[in-house]
This record gives sequence, structure tokens and C-alpha cells, in this order.
Amino acid sequence: MLATSSSHYYAELSDEALRVVAVALLDMRYATLSEMHSPYDDNYTRESTVFGRSRNMLIELATSRKYSWMTLAHAGLDVTFNIGRVPCRFFRDDPEDPEKAGFFRRNLSDSLFAEDEAAPVMWRFVVEKAMTADDEDRVHFVGYNVFQEKVAQWMYRPSTPTLHSVDREVPPAVILQPALVKLRDESVEEEDQQQVGNER
Repeated sequence: MLATSSSHYYAELSDEALRVVAVALLDMRYATLSEMHSPYDDNYTRESTVFGRSRNMLIELATSRKYSWMTLAHAGLDVTFNIGRVPCRFFRDDPEDPEKAGFFRRNLSDSLFAEDEAAPVMWRFVVEKAMTADDEDRVHFVGYNVFQEKVAQWMYRPSTPTLHSVDREVPPAVILQPALVKLRDESVEEEDQQQVGNER
């Protein structure tokens, strides 16, 4: 099934709004992991701390009203916040094959949309952990239909300054003007060669 841009379904799911959340999640992840290098830290303690801090950060961001489009819908462990009228949750998982037990479970705040085969009924921010030292963490924003099939996806990574939807639509071609090419004046070319010879 074709994955289209999230803003195709809801205008409030703009690149700007999604980027704010994505950057906040990655910044919190980097800051937390950079502090946790004690001999008592392992993947469990690190990822648990990243989750807890990210959850608290999203609650604070949503209740601060810093962004008029972001509100808090549910402050439990399965924190749910709204972008406009769209409820969203976050996970650290594989966006292509989510494994977290509660990934597709919807709470009361996350069940606002009618069951639909084609349109998304749930939206997830998915932090994808880098697999190698040369790669980087990414954030995906994915919409799933009632069959838990991906029908919309957007992706952000820090090294990509422009944000894009992940779909099959090809941007329109840009027509470039032909390059201006002139024949070089032979007398100028001879003067240039003489000058180079004098400088040697």
C-alpha cells in the first residue's frame, strides 16, 4: 500500500510541527546517552532513562503552550499528545517492523478516529536507533490504518536539513536555463599564456 505524506490527511501535521517533536526527541536522546557511561549502565538503563526523560519532556512541552498546535491528551506512561486534533505517541522501535508490546495498542486519548481501511487511525513517532557508528538516529512519523498497515510516513535525520515525506511521488522537474558559453578571444588567451610564463 502506498505511503503518503502525513499532511495529506491532516494539514496540521506540517513539516514544521513534526520537526519540532523530532528534534526534541533526538536532542533528549543524545543528551541522556552522553551522560550515562558509568560501569552500572547498560542498554536497559540507558533506553529506560531516555524513555522516561523523553516522556517528561513531551509532557512539559505540551503543557507549556510554547506551541499553540501542541496539547497534552494523556499523561500516563503511554503519554499521548495532540498536534492540532491528531493524537500522537512515541516509541523507540524499528519503523519497518515494530516489536514493542504496546505499539499498536490505543488508549482512550489515542482512539479518536473511526476504523478506516485506507486512512490512518493511529500516529506514531518512531525513534530508529542507528545500527552503526557511521549512521545516525532518525525519527519517523508513521500513520497506520486499522489493519496496522503503514499508509503515511515522514522521516527526519539531523544531517538532512530538508524534511521530506517518504512516498512515491516525484517532485516536478525544474527547468534550467542553458549555460552561457562564449568563444574565448584568442588575443586574451595569448596574453594569459605570456603572463603565466613570466610568473615562472
